[in-house]
Amino acid sequence: MRLYDILKQTSENGRVPYHMPGHKRNPAFDYLGGTAAIDFTEIDGLDNLHSPEGILRDTMDLAKELYGAKESFLLVNGSTCGILAAVYSACRGGKPMIAVRNAHKSVYNAALICTSPVHYLMPRLSEDGLVLDITPAEVQRAIEACPDAAAVLITSPTYDGVISDVAGIAEVCHAHGIPLIVDAAHGAHLGFLDEHIASPVECGADLVIMSLHKTLPSLTQTGLLHVAGELVDPETVMQALTIFETSSPSYLFMASIDGCLHEMKHPELFADWRKRLSRLYTEAHVWRRGGVHLHHPWQRPEEVFAFDESKLILSCDGYEGAELAGILRKQFGIEPEMTAQGYVLLMTGAGDTDEMTDRLCEAIRHLGKHPRPAVSRKFSASPYGVVPESAMLLSDALTAEAESVPLENACGRISAEFVMPYPPGIPLIAPGERITEERIASVMEGINVVTSRGAFDGTIHVVKRKK
Repeated sequence: MRLYDILKQTSENGRVPYHMPGHKRNPAFDYLGGTAAIDFTEIDGLDNLHSPEGILRDTMDLAKELYGAKESFLLVNGSTCGILAAVYSACRGGKPMIAVRNAHKSVYNAALICTSPVHYLMPRLSEDGLVLDITPAEVQRAIEACPDAAAVLITSPTYDGVISDVAGIAEVCHAHGIPLIVDAAHGAHLGFLDEHIASPVECGADLVIMSLHKTLPSLTQTGLLHVAGELVDPETVMQALTIFETSSPSYLFMASIDGCLHEMKHPELFADWRKRLSRLYTEAHVWRRGGVHLHHPWQRPEEVFAFDESKLILSCDGYEGAELAGILRKQFGIEPEMTAQGYVLLMTGAGDTDEMTDRLCEAIRHLGKHPRPAVSRKFSASPYGVVPESAMLLSDALTAEAESVPLENACGRISAEFVMPYPPGIPLIAPGERITEERIASVMEGINVVTSRGAFDGTIHVVKRKK
């Protein structure tokens, strides 16, 4: 029986709710179309996320069976909470960590909480400065430079869909007795959608964090944290989750995770997704003569280990990303995931419909029928390819006396805050780093840039100089 069915039965059994939540499943206070009726707390018969023995234990077992993990934990605070718990499990007490520089901000926050020095892995870049993958050889060199690292953390797939050789990286890490953490927030479908691209769990990673909601049919904020191998104790991870995950987990979220996992047992879920992707790629191929590209050659050099085909990198000769996004919104009612300088990122998912695919095919045809002369496109060098100077620990920079200065005047200063485009929430500048002209240029060229204080207003907090 699914968790949803148990919640529904419990709601209908007539027990008077002298317990949380305060809406008491009263229809007069149901603002969300019937969800209040199944919004419970940990009452008798509904199990406890932080001590699962019943229906929630069954859901965890289903997750680890589907992915082949040693243990799988449910996340109702998103992948952020899973990353915090994973890093804390391995690095608490100030142990150093090797991490990709293009990591999500939650990785930096985890290092801050653990007071861990971070030694950066720099991703490879295309000739145009776009972020590619991490290789096992690069991880080997990083471990040789930091042999006391308590963990290695990589992002695979990246926000743009670039996949690293997780199996090769895991082999390198394990040869040194170091656990591998994989932020696979965008990869919960790996191992299911494309038979040639395995899940990081299958590839030997020790801790894998996944957001179900990004590509699979589950509510926003739902995810999984998998433990595999012998280098990490599941009990240690469970203890970390009691710190970072809410003590009042939403049963709506957990029922959504449970329902999603049951849907994943049906092969047709992914077969239908593959058919829609095939239609989109076929349509784009037809209109290449009109300058339309899905996965433009500069986005997928041959040497990249693999690419997640469910991520659509749509570009069109002669169009900037903002103009493409405007056409998609205004003329076709399509909302892209992210807008960049020269392209838009469109995320497909298991919940896509044939009608949605029709709409995007129509947009591709429209762009192809209105070609523009191709222009030479040179992207600025990515800041993620240059090792930043870490002048201070994250924790020291965030607690140091700071002052606000115009960003253009901040070259050479030490940052006291994060500056990042959102989405995807990957810092261009992190606390403790010395700010360079290249970083300043990257921020100025960014779209939807935010700081630790909120929207970017042209200024940055920097560590105050001592007199």
